[in-house]
Amino acid sequence: MRCRLRAEAGASVIETVLVLPILIAVLMATVAFGLAAVAKAVVTDAARDAARLAAIECGQGDPAWQADAMAAAATDLGHGLRVGPVTARPNRYGEWSFVASCSSPGQAGGTAEVVITYAEVDLFPPLLSVVIPSGPSGAPILLLQAGADFPEE
Repeated sequence: MRCRLRAEAGASVIETVLVLPILIAVLMATVAFGLAAVAKAVVTDAARDAARLAAIECGQGDPAWQADAMAAAATDLGHGLRVGPVTARPNRYGEWSFVASCSSPGQAGGTAEVVITYAEVDLFPPLLSVVIPSGPSGAPILLLQAGADFPEE
């Protein structure tokens, strides 16, 4: 009877050693997906707000509509993410790109479109498929992109 208890104790240690890394990986993946979902929501909200502002100002003929829309996007991104410099192709954590277009400046009835791409640190690269090469810190980067378009008023 005594030998059987020792064997069972050894088996539970082995089971724990085998199962613990899997549980830790699942926990890390859950946290990584949660953080990526929050970042995606922030980027989408920033694109929507910038497109709304661009539609209003462009339709009214404001020459600074693009700069105002970019400033609004930067403000919204700053509420939940690290905001770095605006670049043509983000490849470091916090960098982002901003592209805006207006179909008919100074006239109602057109469309304003905004696309924002934000570089976020990929916390768990094996489970995420949208990975580009590592940034300067060696951490893989996840590109989050969101676009929105609104009719001009």
